[in-house]
Amino acid sequence: MEFSKLWYLSKIGFLDGVPESASNDVVDCIQHTDYRRGEIIRTPETFRDELCFIKTGCVRIFTVNHKGKEFTYSLLGPGSTFGKMKTFSLNVQESYVQAVDDTHFCSVNEETFLKLSEKHPTLLQKALQELSFRLEEREEMLKSLALDHVRDRIIHLLQTLHNRYYEPRPNQQYHSIHFPLTQQEIANMVGSTREVVSTILRELAEEGLVRFPKRKRIDVHDSIIKEDPNPSYIRNLFIENG
Repeated sequence: MEFSKLWYLSKIGFLDGVPESASNDVVDCIQHTDYRRGEIIRTPETFRDELCFIKTGCVRIFTVNHKGKEFTYSLLGPGSTFGKMKTFSLNVQESYVQAVDDTHFCSVNEETFLKLSEKHPTLLQKALQELSFRLEEREEMLKSLALDHVRDRIIHLLQTLHNRYYEPRPNQQYHSIHFPLTQQEIANMVGSTREVVSTILRELAEEGLVRFPKRKRIDVHDSIIKEDPNPSYIRNLFIENG
């Protein structure tokens, strides 16, 4: 399938703010592959020295411990960037990358990217910004595991995903997270089991903090966004007594 330069330029967040000449040079060097939902894109053994972009679809980056337990530390949607290079790393070399949905995946190998960076230094600056963001993201996920209660971890995760993938709804109490989420995926990110996650999500729904408009979709209430994740009946008490 052929794609126009305009399509690429409109879908790669990494190229936002990059001069047109540099963007065009990157697009000319891109290799692209389509993956079906559930396919493994990279493993620790097959990771290459490259910069990767998600055009459409979404992926998860996860590790597996010695007991075979998975921990997902990043969910990346359209426009996201990650990768591994000898000169710097976006911290994925010991990880797996899997397509969560059908995904259009693009990459530029390290040698080509560094040559382009000599011509367009702003490209390397952008890559370092992405490195910083990915590392910060992973650190935040690890910090969230220190929270005592799984409920708090789930709320923290929903806040994080909302900030990245929400659909603005002016004057609405609920906001959609536009990322396909299963209960098992949430469990992999908060260090719990699917059964525990299912129970807590049901409680959050009963309290009016979340709702599920369709399969793999979650809407979150304003109070979660505003970091006031109290049950609806507690919020009502404050309103009545105010």
